Amino acid sequence: MPEGKSERIRFASLGVGGLFVLAALSQAKLQIFERGNTIDLANATKRFTLRKTDKARRGSIVSSDGKALAQDANAFELTVQFKKIPHSEAFFMDLAGATGIPAAEFAAMAASGAKTKSWQDAVPADRVKAINEVKSKWRADGVSLMANDLREYPLGAAASGVVGVIREHTRQVEGTGKNGIPVKLERSTVPTGLESSQDALLTGQDGIRVGLTDREGAFLPMRMDDEGRPKVDGQTVMLTIDSELQEIAAQAIKKAVEEHQAENGTAIVITPGEGDILAMANWPSFDPNGHIPGQFGYNPSFMAQLEPGSTFKILTLAKALDVGKADLDSMIQCSGAFKPTAKGRPVRCDLHHGSRAHGSTNALKAIAKSCNVSAATWSLRVGRPGMIDYIKKLGLLDKTDIGVPKESRGLFRMDEYAQTLQLAHLGFGQSITCTPIGLASAFSMLGNGGVLMPPRLIKKVGDRERPIGRGERIVSSETAETMVACLESVIESESGTGRDLRIPGYRLGGKTGTAEKIGAKVKGYVSNFVGFVPARNPRAVILVMVNNPKKGYYGGVVAGPAFRDIAKHVIRHFNIPPSVTSPAGK
Repeated sequence: MPEGKSERIRFASLGVGGLFVLAALSQAKLQIFERGNTIDLANATKRFTLRKTDKARRGSIVSSDGKALAQDANAFELTVQFKKIPHSEAFFMDLAGATGIPAAEFAAMAASGAKTKSWQDAVPADRVKAINEVKSKWRADGVSLMANDLREYPLGAAASGVVGVIREHTRQVEGTGKNGIPVKLERSTVPTGLESSQDALLTGQDGIRVGLTDREGAFLPMRMDDEGRPKVDGQTVMLTIDSELQEIAAQAIKKAVEEHQAENGTAIVITPGEGDILAMANWPSFDPNGHIPGQFGYNPSFMAQLEPGSTFKILTLAKALDVGKADLDSMIQCSGAFKPTAKGRPVRCDLHHGSRAHGSTNALKAIAKSCNVSAATWSLRVGRPGMIDYIKKLGLLDKTDIGVPKESRGLFRMDEYAQTLQLAHLGFGQSITCTPIGLASAFSMLGNGGVLMPPRLIKKVGDRERPIGRGERIVSSETAETMVACLESVIESESGTGRDLRIPGYRLGGKTGTAEKIGAKVKGYVSNFVGFVPARNPRAVILVMVNNPKKGYYGGVVAGPAFRDIAKHVIRHFNIPPSVTSPAGK
């Protein structure tokens, strides 16, 4: 290369480098050395100062297996200012290809003289790059994208009863104008479920960036400005819910409710050793990603107060055995009915077949055949103070405090006039109401050797693990083991009320329940089934409750099949080996 040409290139390079240095020094002078004077001048003129909100991202709700149950969608709202874009067919075609909005729509609005149009439907994140490329190519300053607060719920209706939803709510605040058109509307969000109860953890805090704009409109942040603050994104809330089991439970309870034309129903899966809720599904439910009905957010799993019915006989016998008021060999004569008091109403073994009698019955047979007379006798032997103390320790009258909103507590009338009859009915679960999650927790105590573990729904917040609760011994380990044998007899015995629910190769334990709702304004039944998978050292306790079925009412028929469906998936999920001694496997 000629020496003269080389020198010219070298000086040209130095010149370009010098320009960059001068630009950097200029910005440094503006933002650092003369920062005070610059801000004072900008504040005085109010022409160049700019405060930008750096919007915090709402935290996600995830399952224990890491699947998102609620998350902010990476989506944007499109706005077009028609005075600041090219009015050409080619541009409209390019913009249509990038946004998915028909070119004819852009062209029609431009021709009509429209000034600005915003598309509330979010633009997916995968279209943002293409839109920005079109904007740059055509120098279309009138095209802009703004982050949209759209929330996604990947499990849809299967988990919405627990996770909840953030729904945009519009209300009229200044009356109406001509033709009934609202003069002013106010928009707000109405969260339900965990979206509501954990809102403080999920919301985060928006940041503020203070800076200047140059003559070209570019934002120059003043990093050391005292008025600015960094954003703090919301925390991730991890649940104990297993996404696969949650979907299975949701399918099972939906089928049970619809087949039996019930009012509602719930299916709960809980680990007895930890108290972790693996699934808590309900039906009816709603799709949080689609149209949300006017009445939504009700979940009977923790809001309903239902009588447990005959499933409670297991808990009654456990208490009677533990305090020496019953044993497996003692016989009780069941004639189909008996009177706890001389003048009171009789307790019947079957409300629809009052003459049905079980005869001389031991405890194992009484549980297998679901004998009301035996259960009432055990409760009366324990006595009112003992049974009240028992149901309190089981937590049946309290909220479980698993972190959900609007949780109900159980009810037992302490001021009941006919206390003896009330106590007899308590023995088979008909003078007490409790929530399904409270009842599932109480039953899990027997699967954990007599130690009650507080139920846990929230596993982790951010990086902080929510510890497993401290257990409390309710009955002895020997009593708990005896009760497991009773539960096995319900399914494995040929005379058991749950014999049709067997799974070949596996020994299961369970108890059917059918409670009649008696009252001036409340009629119908609560059909339920609680079971252990497997019976010995269970990995999971499954509770299914179906409220007010119109087709059938016996727990084994209405709730039992849903239990069996869920139990099969629990076996596969935990890879539980077969029970080689199971008669059902022959």
